[in-house]
Amino acid sequence: MIFTSVYLNVFLCLLLFNFQWREQKSVLYLCFFILLFNLRVVIGILLNSHTHLNELAILLFQTDPLTCLIGPFVYFYGKSVFEEKLVFKPESLFLFLPSLLLLLNLLPYYQLSTEEKFSFIMQIDKNIYFRNFPKEYTLLFDYNIQRAFIPLSNLSFVIYTFYYLLKKKSNELMKPKISKIITSLVFILAVSVFPMLLNIIYVTYKSPLQADLAFRLPLINTNLEFYYLLTLISPLSFLLFPKFIYGFNTNTSMVQWFKVFFSKKNSPDEIELNKSDHSDGMDKIMDYLEKEKPYLKIDFSLHDLSRELNIPHLRVSSCFNKQLKTPFPVFRNRLRVDHAIQLFKENMHLQMSIEGISAVCGFKNKSRFYAAFKAEYKMTPTEWIEKNK
Repeated sequence: MIFTSVYLNVFLCLLLFNFQWREQKSVLYLCFFILLFNLRVVIGILLNSHTHLNELAILLFQTDPLTCLIGPFVYFYGKSVFEEKLVFKPESLFLFLPSLLLLLNLLPYYQLSTEEKFSFIMQIDKNIYFRNFPKEYTLLFDYNIQRAFIPLSNLSFVIYTFYYLLKKKSNELMKPKISKIITSLVFILAVSVFPMLLNIIYVTYKSPLQADLAFRLPLINTNLEFYYLLTLISPLSFLLFPKFIYGFNTNTSMVQWFKVFFSKKNSPDEIELNKSDHSDGMDKIMDYLEKEKPYLKIDFSLHDLSRELNIPHLRVSSCFNKQLKTPFPVFRNRLRVDHAIQLFKENMHLQMSIEGISAVCGFKNKSRFYAAFKAEYKMTPTEWIEKNK
């Protein structure tokens, strides 16, 4: 039962990649965070189970540099979600320096033989090294400093990331869809982390010395099953927000998958229609819009889209209304506004007027551009430029 959470989290990451990768590349960082957080939790359970000492010898202390990356991955995920692309710049490598420092600090420990590490873990399990980590096993600084640095570093990144996202949201720079993703994640973290924080406070209060080198849980012989269940809260909490897993496109939901699965009982014509609607139709439309950018033409219409892709007009309309839950004119304006944002980021507003940019983006006049922009960002283009200088 100790490793059940590992299997659940791996399965969760596979689901996220399968359903979210095309919509949100940032899911890569989210999966790293989920797996590393689970690794830290599992190590704590192994340490108190007095079993699986071989696995504990591999994971305890040796994975400290990895778990120090939890914070940076939270930061990368937050930035990537807001910018709707996978964010990683060369200067971001500096955020990995603390992890590298911990790696160097543990070099003497890494150089121990497998037998020596196992013997050391056995002594920890028996509380022989209850308070002090051998100084000869570290290179740069005492392990007590390292042990305190990891949670403080990760917590600092988490706090800054939430501050960054809340600031963007308060400035009305965040799209509604992104806001839903962040809100869902906050609730998931609250459900996952809050019980563990309460447990840590309880353990520290009941037995302060227990939380020294080896974090010990009270009444371990009778309550271990309770702590096993704590490890399952994190992956299971995602079930409270299925759209977070399957995406906000209804075509990717598990409900839609079941509909397609059971549609095999329908006639061949109905099955073919479903396949065309859900696969060929939507995929062709989105690929065409992304690659050709026809929405930049002022008179681009639903009829033009239907004619260019040779898809019936009603089916194209159904794709937008039923699958994307967004009427075609609204979706077209959203794409045009996104293109305008990209031009603003490239400082094109310094080379042409706002009216010129609105024409380049496919709007008939400046007033329609302002109305569409305000519908998406709750501010005018001029205000957006001022806030993003």
